[in-house]
Amino acid sequence: MLKEERQTLILNRLHTSGKVVVSKLAVELNVSEDTIRRDLLDLDQRGQVKRVFGGAIPLERPVISYFDRESADVELKQRLAEKALTFLKPEQLVAIDGSSFNLHFAKNIPNHIRLTVLTNSYSIAHACSMKEQVDVIVLGGRLLKDSMTNVGETAARQAALYHPDLCFMGVYAIHPEYGMTIPYPDEVSVKSQLIQSSRRVIALVNPIKLNTVSRYHVCGIEAFTTLVTDESVSGEMAADYRNRGLDFI
Repeated sequence: MLKEERQTLILNRLHTSGKVVVSKLAVELNVSEDTIRRDLLDLDQRGQVKRVFGGAIPLERPVISYFDRESADVELKQRLAEKALTFLKPEQLVAIDGSSFNLHFAKNIPNHIRLTVLTNSYSIAHACSMKEQVDVIVLGGRLLKDSMTNVGETAARQAALYHPDLCFMGVYAIHPEYGMTIPYPDEVSVKSQLIQSSRRVIALVNPIKLNTVSRYHVCGIEAFTTLVTDESVSGEMAADYRNRGLDFI
């Protein structure tokens, strides 16, 4: 097998499985582990993978501005929002973390259901304020313009005062082994607190965010209760999450 063919196979395996392991690839491709390590080094230097101890994981996705994300993947957001609405029950305290998927979910909350929504997102607060039966609590803090959310220790301290029945957590990158990671360090404390304080943590996840890793760690995969995503996800990938105890819808 030529080097180019081998590296193409490695990339295909990486994007279907979410990681590759040097020892397993060496056996599968009948080459030495040093050969696989050189392949991964080449791919890493070309910006196609991120090397980790013993193998590699997909490279971090580029950060897209909040306003561009808001208008993208509308049909997918609608499908996931409709699935997620089934979790709502009257009189719940529901935390909704800032994300474009969660904004679409908030816009779809039925007008007749009575809820209290806790959020750090001005866009979500505005959407919920249009619902006659929804009370809104907005966490304070410093505005992160890239996500239009209040972040930092002030927001985290306020979040600790509440114990939501549900938390709809915005996800940038999630991996069964490396958990949830994000590109902005200032978001870590408030996301962590909302997850810690909530009885059930749900995420609406674009399939392209599955099995990816970003810079700053927020929590392990076990912190989530449910992931709601698109039916295009492979059975193998879904099994990696279900085997770790998640309800993978």
